[in-house]
Amino acid sequence: MTNVVIIEDEPLARDKLRRMLQNLGEPIEVVAELGSVAEVKHWLATTSQAVDVIFSDIELSDGNVFAAYEHDMPPAPLIFVTAYDAFMLEAFESQGIAYLLKPYSGAKLAQAWQKFKQLTQKAAAPSAHTQPANEPLQRIAIKTAQQVYFMRTGEFAYIKADGNLIMGFDQQNRRHYLPFPSLQALEKHLDSRQFFRINRSEIVNVDAIDKLERYCKNSYLVLLKNGAQLKTSQSRTSTFNQWLR
Repeated sequence: MTNVVIIEDEPLARDKLRRMLQNLGEPIEVVAELGSVAEVKHWLATTSQAVDVIFSDIELSDGNVFAAYEHDMPPAPLIFVTAYDAFMLEAFESQGIAYLLKPYSGAKLAQAWQKFKQLTQKAAAPSAHTQPANEPLQRIAIKTAQQVYFMRTGEFAYIKADGNLIMGFDQQNRRHYLPFPSLQALEKHLDSRQFFRINRSEIVNVDAIDKLERYCKNSYLVLLKNGAQLKTSQSRTSTFNQWLR
């Protein structure tokens, strides 16, 4: 059974989507229907439901749904269903995997559903290199609208939290959105010999450090080989010094 959430403020549009999902002939259960940003915020903050995919309108009766997604990361991939094409970039930066413009056909919905199934099947595929639970994370599956690709944790020069977004920056300083709800959730899976949290929002890979410069009395400017510049917080600098030894 695939658990679906529908976020739509227009009753007729919500009914149409529910019927079209039934017509897919898949084992689908709509576990929640939300019609406002306030309802979405409350649901994201309190839900314990298992959700597989979310169908989401963007402009709701009380505002833009991204106001909710900026506060709490959705627990599942998003298929956006909207009358506006102006939010496509934001959509794919918010776990969006498909973007349906109203009025959409059953065929378009089926294409989006197939993309969801393909992405989840790839992400769930067993690997010959499955990570033992008690060992540091070695690689991360990263989902985009077009594909799922894998990166080794050592390829990230540093990792940064920006609100509810967790981003890894590689050796060429290219950004990758990582599927973790918080920096703390990722940090506990990293190799503590290789990665160190230098401030509230950034974790650095020791192998990516070019040099350190004194920024102020109790802080370093961390210069990375990919050109990025980070700063240690004053509360973390002493521990960082000890970790480097």
